[in-house]
Amino acid sequence: MTGLRCSLPKACANNDGFVKNPKDAALRCILRIFLLFIFLISFLGGCAHDPMHPATGAGHLLSPEEALGTIDLRDSRKTFMKAVAQVVVNTEEGRYPLKLAILATKPASLRLEAIPIIGLPNFFLSIHNGIMKVYLPQNGEYYVGPATINNLKSFFPIQLAVPDLVALLMGCRPTMSSEQTVLKGSSEGKSYRVDILSRENHPLQSLWIDPENLYLTRLDRFGKNGDKPLTVYFDEYFQDNDVSMPSRVRFQMPGMDKRDISLRYDGATFAPLTNETERIFDLPVPEGVRTIILK
Repeated sequence: MTGLRCSLPKACANNDGFVKNPKDAALRCILRIFLLFIFLISFLGGCAHDPMHPATGAGHLLSPEEALGTIDLRDSRKTFMKAVAQVVVNTEEGRYPLKLAILATKPASLRLEAIPIIGLPNFFLSIHNGIMKVYLPQNGEYYVGPATINNLKSFFPIQLAVPDLVALLMGCRPTMSSEQTVLKGSSEGKSYRVDILSRENHPLQSLWIDPENLYLTRLDRFGKNGDKPLTVYFDEYFQDNDVSMPSRVRFQMPGMDKRDISLRYDGATFAPLTNETERIFDLPVPEGVRTIILK
C-alpha cells in the first residue's frame, strides 16, 4: 500500500511490557497532564459568573426601571395597615419614648392614638379626605382643619406631606411623577442604588435596595437646593398575608431642627379596605370639648 506515512516516533510498549522510547513516554505523560489541566480550567470557567453581571442578587441584573417597578408592584398590595409601634423621638432637647396605635391606608388616610402605660389614650389624630382632626382629652381640646404640612408638624414631629408620611410608615417609597425624571442604577457596597433625577439632573430621591430580595432598605430625599432634609432606613422585614413589611422604620432629619424618629412595630397586619374600616379614620367631636379651627 502506497501513500504518506507518518514518521512520528512511537512511545508504546513491547509485548514484554517495556517501553520502547522512555523520552517519548515522559513527553506523552506531560501532555496528558496539560490536557487535564486545560479541561479543569474550562470546566471551572463555565461555572464562573460573568464579571459584567456579578451574581450578588437579582437586583444587580435589573434595570432601575425594573427595580422600581418590582418595589411599587409589591407595595401596591399594602392597602389597610393596622399596627402598634414603639416610638422613640430623639431631639437636641432630649429623648421621648411613646407607644402608638397606627392605622394607615394609601394615599393619605392616617389615624394615630398614643397609648400610655396606665390609663386611656391621651392623644388622637386622624387624617382623611384632606381634613385633619386632633383630640387632646387632657386639655379638653379638639382641633380641625386642612391636613397641611405645617398643621401636621404641630402635632407630630415630622415635616412631611401626608401622602409621603403614610407611604413611609407603611414601608413604601413616596411616589412622584415619572414623566419628568431620569433613573440611574449602580452598585454601592452590598446594595443596588437607584437615583431619581430631574430632567435638569437635580437629585430628587435615592433608593438603596437589597439585591437578594429587592427590599427597600434606605431612602434619601433631596430638597430644591440639593440639600438632604430626610433619610429613612427600613430594617428587619417580615411578612403578613404575603405582604413584606419592615418591622423597623427610622427617620433622620438633619439641620437646625435636627431629630431622629425610630418606630419598631410590635406587629403590623394588612387587609383590604372596606367601607367599615374607612370609617375608622373619622374622629367625631366629643361632647363638652372646645373646638379649635386650624388654618
